[in-house]
Amino acid sequence: MRKVIDEINNKTDIVALVSSYVKLERRGKNYFGLCPFHDDSDPSMSVNPEMNFFKCFSCGVGGGPIKFYQEINHVTFNQAVAALAEPLGIKVNFKKANTRPSLPEHEILEEVNKFYQYTLKNSKLGVAALNYLKERKLKDETINHFQIGLSPKNNAIYKLLKKKNFTEEEMLNSGIVNLRDNEYKDFFNERIMFPITNIDGRVVGFSGRALGDKSPKYYNSADSKIFNKSEVLYHLYEALGDIRKQGYVIIHEGFFDCISSYEAGLKNTIATMGTALTINHAKLLENYTDRVILAFDGDNAGVNAAIKAIEVFKETKMRIDVLKIKEGLDPDDYYQTYGKEKYLKLYKSELKDQYEFIYNATKEHLNLKNTNDASILKGATRDMLVGASQSVKELYLKRLSEDLNVSVSSLTNEILRGVKKAVIKKEVVKKDKSTLPPKYYIAERQLLISMFRDKGLASKIEQELGSSYVCDIRAFRLRTILQYKYYTEHDSFDEEIFTALVKEEENSDEVLALLNEIYQSIDYKQGFIFEEKDIEQQIKIVKDVVNKKGYLELKEEIQKEEESYQKTILIEKLKEEKMKKLGKKN
Repeated sequence: MRKVIDEINNKTDIVALVSSYVKLERRGKNYFGLCPFHDDSDPSMSVNPEMNFFKCFSCGVGGGPIKFYQEINHVTFNQAVAALAEPLGIKVNFKKANTRPSLPEHEILEEVNKFYQYTLKNSKLGVAALNYLKERKLKDETINHFQIGLSPKNNAIYKLLKKKNFTEEEMLNSGIVNLRDNEYKDFFNERIMFPITNIDGRVVGFSGRALGDKSPKYYNSADSKIFNKSEVLYHLYEALGDIRKQGYVIIHEGFFDCISSYEAGLKNTIATMGTALTINHAKLLENYTDRVILAFDGDNAGVNAAIKAIEVFKETKMRIDVLKIKEGLDPDDYYQTYGKEKYLKLYKSELKDQYEFIYNATKEHLNLKNTNDASILKGATRDMLVGASQSVKELYLKRLSEDLNVSVSSLTNEILRGVKKAVIKKEVVKKDKSTLPPKYYIAERQLLISMFRDKGLASKIEQELGSSYVCDIRAFRLRTILQYKYYTEHDSFDEEIFTALVKEEENSDEVLALLNEIYQSIDYKQGFIFEEKDIEQQIKIVKDVVNKKGYLELKEEIQKEEESYQKTILIEKLKEEKMKKLGKKN
């Protein structure tokens, strides 16, 4: 293998290779150009044709042709070797790993992505969508760069893929088609489409934005064989070169925030997938940069999301800065309202380090003359100083003492001792702790499927189970959303709309995971209809849960539930249980 690598490096003309990416000028024996691996204004990269070698005298990156190809295209060593070997006619012992899809599901999404882009620019509906994008001041270059498209109606995608000989199983696995009421239907209809790529540049999913006031405004592809939103960041692959050049990455909450930053000239920008940042996201970014700027919305929800993201990034060695946007605006709103120049000034005047951001955000809404509020600030200061340097700890102890009008010495033991004992909260992927035999969970999920099939039947099952008989709190949440939110507006079940409703709930990841399991189950996918006797048996099994799961456990679930409407239902149940107990005593 060493022989093959040497042959590729020796036979590849490095001047020709680098010239295809960078403008070079000859100075004596060598060529010089702006380094593509950092923000270079004065040509600092030298290319030596005799040694077949490149070197940047500013950032230090250097090497032969394979190294250059690897860095400029963000690919692995093997991918670079394979790509450069092919035109030279050199055979290598491993398959060429390029950015082309390697699975049918990838091929499907690439086809769909092209069709969406075509539909945007070549359809009657596309005229309205393009007008909307133009109203948001998107240039043609930006639309093309982000590969923005439009999903058609009338199951056009399913028909297209069928003509191209993809199987229904492959379509379902790609997440672009659903099976509903024994019919295959497009997952997205009449929405502005944003393709989502993985770190190899492959399209793995989409996010669709409604045209007009259709609800929900946004929804993403469901997690699938090739897509997991907790591991993917929007526009990361496309921004990698600029992230390396600038030395940092800007993270937004929304797609249009990311796109507006790009239009403003900040091309090292990415966005989350409508979910909280995870340690997987942070570790992924740490591979490419050592600094992150959180440019979240300026409202309370955005501030809280930024504080949670800081906790995640504290698990890495990355420098963390936060953009403070006043007036409660999100980045896109600010850009649209005040323009490019003022937007870019924010990154010079309103960048706060993680400590200043948390401290100010906490203090802003407190009355420090109130001892309870003072305790809140002390607690937040203690928590944020976990892992901080001694100088930072001293700085904020002094600041806290001034704000509370107490001595530094009175705070030192209270705060710093708490810092030593505090444990950084690590994100833990919750596993299904099945404390009941499998038959209970199976019966509960089969009842959910029956509820999906028939609104009237759903009402009967809900009446039978209510909040008294719950095996899995996630299934209970799905039941509640279905009965009290979905069926109040709809007469028949639509997987697309229901999934979007579930996504709107707080802390919905675990519930969505269960919903996806149900969608992928054989009973659901094959449209199996349970007979009345089956449903009665399933209800009987679930009701038997009271012998396994008692009153105290139900009380614990009330403490865990955060959604107010669910908490209300559970509290009513608790009252009923208390009344029963009182009745028995009397």
